[in-house]
Amino acid sequence: ETETLSAAQVASVLKAYRELEQGSDEADVPWYSAARRITTVALSTGLRRGELLGLRWQDVELLDRRLHVRQAFVRNEVTTPKSRAGRRTVPLGDVALAALEEQFAGSLHRAPESIVFCHPALGTPLDPSKLTTYARKALVLAGVGEGFRPWHGLRHTALTETAAAGVPAMFVQAKAGHAQGSTTERYLHAARTSYPDAAELADARLFAGIASDDQERTGRKESICH
Repeated sequence: ETETLSAAQVASVLKAYRELEQGSDEADVPWYSAARRITTVALSTGLRRGELLGLRWQDVELLDRRLHVRQAFVRNEVTTPKSRAGRRTVPLGDVALAALEEQFAGSLHRAPESIVFCHPALGTPLDPSKLTTYARKALVLAGVGEGFRPWHGLRHTALTETAAAGVPAMFVQAKAGHAQGSTTERYLHAARTSYPDAAELADARLFAGIASDDQERTGRKESICH
């Protein structure tokens, strides 16, 4: 069974974050805000938790709407991607871009080498377990089942829905940072990515000339009738 969120659940989770931000103690607000933004970016980009936590502002190009995965923060250590495919560039959609702009505006640490999602006072990488605690509270409030693993599930949702949108499999593989296409196929579950509109999209492109000819003939007939 796939571990993904529906569009309605995504909206509910992000709404739950907002409610928790508004109703929490002052000390918890920055954590809920950061968790909401990192969740948003995770859903849009499909980055792993460690890749998100290791992201620096010098890796983010807001004007060019893209970010570069060059390192990760895993088990309290900064590491580099295990494969060449893991070292990648990911385009940013409007929602992820807005979340990153909000993070930049609200952060005290904006130097190129500064961590994007950092401790609000210290500027150090966020504690992964503490971040997950805040994420789970939002998921529970949104009614998402306990079996949903926050960061694995967010990544799975991002990649599965990217494929279901009808983009080429190679784009999904590059976005995921998978060295092998077979890994992408197993990860996405073919049953969820059958592309119901693929035939129509292909025909629209292949037979565009026929449509133009039909329109031209229709135009000639109308002119004759008049």
